[in-house]
Amino acid sequence: MVCGLVQAEWRDVALREITARTFILNLPGTRKAIEAELSTCDMGSAWRVLWVLFEDHGLKPDDIDVGCDGLAGDYAHVRGSAYQTDDPYADVVVHEAAHMLHYLKASHYGFHVRLGQERFVDIEFQHRELFADACEAYSRVVLHAARKSRIAFAEKMLHEAFSFPRTEINEVAPLVLSAARARNGWRIIREATVIRRPRRRSTPVSGAKSASVLNSHRPCTEP
Repeated sequence: MVCGLVQAEWRDVALREITARTFILNLPGTRKAIEAELSTCDMGSAWRVLWVLFEDHGLKPDDIDVGCDGLAGDYAHVRGSAYQTDDPYADVVVHEAAHMLHYLKASHYGFHVRLGQERFVDIEFQHRELFADACEAYSRVVLHAARKSRIAFAEKMLHEAFSFPRTEINEVAPLVLSAARARNGWRIIREATVIRRPRRRSTPVSGAKSASVLNSHRPCTEP
């Protein structure tokens, strides 16, 4: 996923960071996750991590709503029970790692970034779940070596994937199938979800401004 989505000179750092910042919420993993969150003084996230662990062990109070298989921000946390899912298209670790790629800022690691570029992968805010879901499922597709096998597996996703929200599967499955059919599936996923910025070009008209906006795209709403 990192090789397919992140530009070459950033990949080693991106992989290092998402690996070091991802925790499986079993007993030892939860302890490390809480310590990491507390190091940022984020008490809210530390409590959410703890409630996820409690819920998996039947200890969460009924009036506390967790309602997720993973959490992502400065760190990624994966529910222990979700890590053991039988859904052949699911990989919650990849899902949360994908979120980290569009949360973490490349400039924080000393990389030069272009104007308007901030994160390892700049995703439209409204496409963040589509991006993570597609990365999750496509990471399972690419385990099939032969192209025909990848396509056949992706074609079954709409009806056989059971852990994805039903409100999203009708958008995710076609994107994953398009990626499976393409020579570079990761590029298909990125192009479907990345922030589209206005392009400019020079105009030869005398007396006119030297550049004009060609397209007006949806603005970035990500903080």
